[in-house]
Amino acid sequence: MRAQKIFLAPLMAGALVLAACGGGQNQETGGEEPAGEASAPPVTSQDINEKDRADLAQGGTMRLTVAEFCSGWNVSTVDCNNDDLAHAMQPVSPRWFSIDAKGVITPNPDYVVSAEETSKSPTAVNFKLNPKAVWGDGSPIDADDAIATIKACDGTNKKFHCATTQGFDSVASVKPGADKFEFTVTFKAAYPDWTALFSGVPSVDKAESVKDPETYNDGWKDLNNDWLSGPYKVDNFNKSEKVLTLIPNDKWWGAKPLLDKVTFRAIADDAQAAAFVNGEIDAFDIGIDPDGYKRASAVQDGTVRKAAGPNFRHITFNTKSAVLKDLAVRKAVVEGLDREAIGQSDLAGVDFPVSPLNNHILLATQEGYSDSAKETGMDYNPDKAKSELDAAGWKAGADGIREKDGKKLQIGFSQLVGVPVSENEALQVQNQLKDIGIKVNIVNVPVAKFQDGSVLTKHEFDLIAFSWIGTPYPFTSIKQIYGTGQESNFAQLSMPEVDELIKQIDVETDPAKRIDLAAQADKIIWENVHTLPLYQRPSLIGVKSKLANYGAFGLSDKSFAWENVGYEK
Repeated sequence: MRAQKIFLAPLMAGALVLAACGGGQNQETGGEEPAGEASAPPVTSQDINEKDRADLAQGGTMRLTVAEFCSGWNVSTVDCNNDDLAHAMQPVSPRWFSIDAKGVITPNPDYVVSAEETSKSPTAVNFKLNPKAVWGDGSPIDADDAIATIKACDGTNKKFHCATTQGFDSVASVKPGADKFEFTVTFKAAYPDWTALFSGVPSVDKAESVKDPETYNDGWKDLNNDWLSGPYKVDNFNKSEKVLTLIPNDKWWGAKPLLDKVTFRAIADDAQAAAFVNGEIDAFDIGIDPDGYKRASAVQDGTVRKAAGPNFRHITFNTKSAVLKDLAVRKAVVEGLDREAIGQSDLAGVDFPVSPLNNHILLATQEGYSDSAKETGMDYNPDKAKSELDAAGWKAGADGIREKDGKKLQIGFSQLVGVPVSENEALQVQNQLKDIGIKVNIVNVPVAKFQDGSVLTKHEFDLIAFSWIGTPYPFTSIKQIYGTGQESNFAQLSMPEVDELIKQIDVETDPAKRIDLAAQADKIIWENVHTLPLYQRPSLIGVKSKLANYGAFGLSDKSFAWENVGYEK
């Protein structure tokens, strides 16, 4: 399922953000494995059928899918900051850095000759760009583009609808070097995650395309090859059929793309497995759909590639809604939900282990993870939830539903129609909270309202569940999601103590100290009930068996080389 946002980090856009830890390996996995055996590789691993270009055929078409396209094409805006659009735009977007399976980040020589850190405090980085790199109109990618990209999202002009200002607002200056292909970015203080500014989709925008808020926000309503750069370019976008077609970019200066054509077609989440089984598409994100997993595993010329994704399911609380503005109610919701049962229900029939995620910032498999749910006491405890509701004046009514001042304790759960995991979670939450006297009304939301960001940005929900999509940066998303007044703080909750810790985390270069500061912030987030993590999501990708260099990418999901994707000979 594609009901997910991206941690910008400030990548990308980017919904998500985790540090590398431990090794990984490439492996090809097909079908189901014996019950009871852990089939998931380490979180930093990949499963992409990695092959040398020499072993692959020149030509062929790759047909992919998205659940829905956004109303525009600028992934860095808060409205279109979603994983579907980022995936579709990746082949036509500049990629300044490469990220491997272990989360190691290196300059991509197609765009960046070198990126040298010349000072640690304040951080200063000297960039030298590849003069061969060009935009779709043939103009060079240079310092002006980096300056415009930073300026658009540095927070000084609130009219730019950036998904995050994280990192960009830490830049003190950008000074030109010997020529237009060299420049130095100097930060206001130490900024250890400086590569994050240029690691997303796109890594940088053409200056013309982000010259003012009107262009940034609304100028991307139609695709413009002049503003794009990558191994592919846009052939056409069929609005009526919702099909984006990409072909090799004749201005591309790097290794020749192997495929003749790549298409992205909008297909509802619950119809993607059938499209794969029927041979209509060549790969799709199974998400955590048990039926999709079973059907993809049975395709004769297909396989399921698996990796532990750096992504997690969670529930966001609208803390400005009538009932959830009461902290006691938010706490009771957390204590009334059996997250292990929810995870097991979501993943029933999928060969992947599941356990509750008890940290908002790090996954359980990552260095520095701490169980903040246990440490704060904010975990499944229905008896405690009932007591706290009693103390807050919410008394059980004759029908079992609590009341206060003549009003029933009712909360809406916005389920995304056609997204099985969202619909399942709505039912699970409804059934579980009934036991502590909370009535949950399930509200149907078209998935298009999630894809275009409106249900979140307009705060048209009480509770809503979706996935945050991770990047190799474990700490840079904290401000984006939990910072006061941030565009992606969909909970609308201000936590001044967290804001102060974020300032320290952003400039701390000692890894151990940074982890400790993040742990402090995480406890505060738990105690204030901003969001409720559910579990780490697996990355399960159904693909045609002969497709190479594509599948479950793990940490490098937004940085792989599209020109190397192709079919075995």
